Amino acid sequence: MLELKTGSKAVLGFSGGVDSVVLSQFLLDRYRIRPYLLHVNYGLREESDEDARWCQWYAEEYRFEIEVLTVDPANRSGENVQNWARKVRYNWFKERAEALGAEYVFTAHHMDDRRETFLMNALRGSGLIGITGMNSVEIIRPLAHMDKAAILDYAKAHELPWREDVSNQSLKYTRNKFRNQLAPVLYEVEPRWMGGLKKTIENLERDRDLLLGFMSQWKSEWTETSGEEVLVKMGPWVQNEVGQNLLYKLAQQIDSGFNFEEVGHVLRGEVGQMTRGRNYMLIKDRELFYLVPSYEKDTKEYIVRNLESLDELPFQLRLEKVPKSACIFDEQHEYLGESAVQFPWTVRLWRPGDVFRPLGMNGSKKVSDFLNNLRLPRHRKEQTYVVVQNDTIIWVLGHRIAESAKVGEGDNFAYLATLK
Repeated sequence: MLELKTGSKAVLGFSGGVDSVVLSQFLLDRYRIRPYLLHVNYGLREESDEDARWCQWYAEEYRFEIEVLTVDPANRSGENVQNWARKVRYNWFKERAEALGAEYVFTAHHMDDRRETFLMNALRGSGLIGITGMNSVEIIRPLAHMDKAAILDYAKAHELPWREDVSNQSLKYTRNKFRNQLAPVLYEVEPRWMGGLKKTIENLERDRDLLLGFMSQWKSEWTETSGEEVLVKMGPWVQNEVGQNLLYKLAQQIDSGFNFEEVGHVLRGEVGQMTRGRNYMLIKDRELFYLVPSYEKDTKEYIVRNLESLDELPFQLRLEKVPKSACIFDEQHEYLGESAVQFPWTVRLWRPGDVFRPLGMNGSKKVSDFLNNLRLPRHRKEQTYVVVQNDTIIWVLGHRIAESAKVGEGDNFAYLATLK
């Protein structure tokens, strides 16, 4: 377990049950940490208000500071109650911890909770990381290796009061079914199942930590992050028998919606092969794999009638009028001639069949061939816009203006283009 700093400032998710009561005293006795108690009144039971009042009594009686958050379950918009409650409390815990300058966020999960989580995750088909559960580095669980029986013994030995949650007996919730119906069957099948399962979880946690350590080392060598994009360099690992696993685990860390088989298709596929998770895409390029936020192709055409209407584009484009004598013609600056900045413009994504005459070329070229020659990855190629003036493409945005859009000899001014 993490060795806690004595006397640190901390917050504790506090239900008033025996687990959180014991943890509040355990932290105080062992580490001289008097946590700030955070209680959420979900309004889901008749006793919810009474529970909140009891928690306030406990805090006053034992000299803890406490804050109660009252939420309305009607605002959960059909979401699963337990998922909704989990999001509410953890978001609030994080928010209050930051506001209070707390070093730690504690919850009172114990070994029995972890056994139940393990069994539930196993039946859902979780992998090594998911099946071990409760592995957030932001939440500290000092009782994680303590059985419920030991917690009850501690409470009785210290003559601590606590609030019984009657919903723990209800079979309405999946966790209670495991606790109240499955446990007796397991005792009948294997009386030592609790010790055995505890050892299994601890063994798997060590395997998980080994896997995460290996992944971290591999990521440091083969991946780079650029904004919201993750770039994965190709190398000998691609041909390794665990290559698909490496790429899949990386993708899963970013977006749990990726499919193992589909990641394999991308790994072994042609340049441009792609698969989607929930919010990200995995794309194979020539020397890299890209993990990028998902996007839908923009089907709109934007009509630019003046400089002010540039603000209506889905990206930032600025045109600054400057004297031609002040222009710096190099690769870092893009200028349009006076004739090119005559509106209206139509701005849209490029389409198959589009052609233009790139600056410095005598003839025309297909936009698709031009972008291919730039060796752009698929997601950047697909999101390239063109500027059309009088049915002629005068600019492939971000890459090249057309010959007709250049600053002419007779121009007194030019327009410095800035694109973001």
